[in-house]
Amino acid sequence: MASVHATLVLASSLTVGLAAVADAATYRVDDSGSLPQGPTAELQWREPVPSRRGDDTLEGTLVVLMRLNVGPWLNRVGRLYLVLPEQAAPLVRLSWRAQGRFLPGQAVPGQRVLVYEGPVSTPWIEERLELGIEASGSRLEGMQPLTFHFEIDVD
Repeated sequence: MASVHATLVLASSLTVGLAAVADAATYRVDDSGSLPQGPTAELQWREPVPSRRGDDTLEGTLVVLMRLNVGPWLNRVGRLYLVLPEQAAPLVRLSWRAQGRFLPGQAVPGQRVLVYEGPVSTPWIEERLELGIEASGSRLEGMQPLTFHFEIDVD
């Protein structure tokens, strides 16, 4: 049995610009300076011999060097969120560990999770995220994109 079943491709919103949500203090953050350490995450079976009745979860990791442009909100207080929209891939859960100012956390598709709260004191927030990816092995076929982005709420 091959240990690698499928691959997810990181497709973060690396080309989004700044866009305000009408009449709200929520903004999408430009993450175009972010770089994945590898373009794909190779997922492996959680259990050595998956079965129809057992756990069919595939899991893997991917490191992303996040560079978020928060300059427009410099010297303000904000709350930064990782947004994991519904996915084309059968994603079960995304988790992350950080090595800087971000809070660790996890999300399922459709969630928005707080990763930072406090003053915006520099124009860029740089963070190394180690992403843990879990997907349904019975529904994942071939390469699938993994998309997420960041939003900020400012006071």
